[in-house]
Amino acid sequence: MSSNFENPTSRPLVAVLVGFSILSGPQLRAELIDNRDGKSWDAAVTYTSDLWRNTKGGIERGSAYLDSLNLTLDWQSPSNGLRSHLHIVHNNGKSFSEKVGDTHIVSNIEADRGTRFLEGWIEYGSVTNRDRSIKAGIYDLNSEFDASEISVALINSTFGTGIDIAQSGVAGPSIFPHTGLALRGRWRINDSWLLQGAVIDGIPIDEDHPRRVTSLKLSSKEGALAIAELEHRVEKIRTVIGHWRYSAKFDKLDALAVGGGSSRRNIGTYMFIEGPVKQPGDRRLLVMVRLGAANPQLNAIDSTAQAALVLERPVLNRDGEYLALGFAQARFGGPVRRLSLLAGEERLTRESVIELTWRLPLSKRIFLQPDLQYVINPSSDQDTQDAFVVGLRVEVDLLSDLK
Repeated sequence: MSSNFENPTSRPLVAVLVGFSILSGPQLRAELIDNRDGKSWDAAVTYTSDLWRNTKGGIERGSAYLDSLNLTLDWQSPSNGLRSHLHIVHNNGKSFSEKVGDTHIVSNIEADRGTRFLEGWIEYGSVTNRDRSIKAGIYDLNSEFDASEISVALINSTFGTGIDIAQSGVAGPSIFPHTGLALRGRWRINDSWLLQGAVIDGIPIDEDHPRRVTSLKLSSKEGALAIAELEHRVEKIRTVIGHWRYSAKFDKLDALAVGGGSSRRNIGTYMFIEGPVKQPGDRRLLVMVRLGAANPQLNAIDSTAQAALVLERPVLNRDGEYLALGFAQARFGGPVRRLSLLAGEERLTRESVIELTWRLPLSKRIFLQPDLQYVINPSSDQDTQDAFVVGLRVEVDLLSDLK
């Protein structure tokens, strides 16, 4: 496998980053506590690297090296419930999915080259209950909405934010790598029920300058994305249902076929259920099932389905080790298929992906994650063969407390 990959050390900058990730650790963390006034700070620098190879099918065979460098800074005051968070991310801009031709996106760190503010917000809430709070600033929707606690074990992007939401809007919603201004409220009703909602910039990117650090532009023309989510927990089972809607007007996908038209009904709904199904000692077996839907008149994909199985401590019985199997399917709606026919192309109905991954802790700070993905009907293009992808993710976690 290694003989077919591009040699990362053939490029000086990448070589330095790889060396840094192995020798000093992609994650450097320091916690600083000021005992004079009770205020605390937490800082982290995280580097993640992916090495991918498309072995067959897709658009073309080939390899790609992707990386993501993250800086986070958190501050909180336990005396008055005030909290702030800053997250800056840099990506090398390499694309692997352009070789696969998939819609789901193989790697969840793939993004255009650039350095951006992913988050920068202030939150105020109860000192004793963070689930009763209000938050304002630059905000990643997926940090709290449509956020499965189980499927994050997988690398494919669709197991983070469902593609039914990720595809929406002019340039996607406020998720990695482009995020915008938002106001979020959260209220825990009781031990079982949690309600939260947010109003977010409808176009969280400067379309003329997409590589800018962030876009703070707000206008009635761009509109807003409103989202609400209700969560229910009973014992260890978590059930979530969410609904989202844009305020702006969007052109219909098949406007040419039906004689034009636009709509303000850019809406969608999702739900998932997750939790442990078996717990023999420390080896828990976790499961997640998710369904999503979006208005097919305004979005290419009208429905999605995802499922994930995660087995903790499967081989070495170590903390942080897991084996995960995932399946995802996206259905292309009738309007976009009709639009393709007008262009002389015929789309298949669905694209599916199967992923198998094993996260292996070599030590407390070094993690390897080999990954296999099989993409069926990439982008529902009948002329593109199914793709088989192999990859390796490297993570290093070096903790250092300074007090």
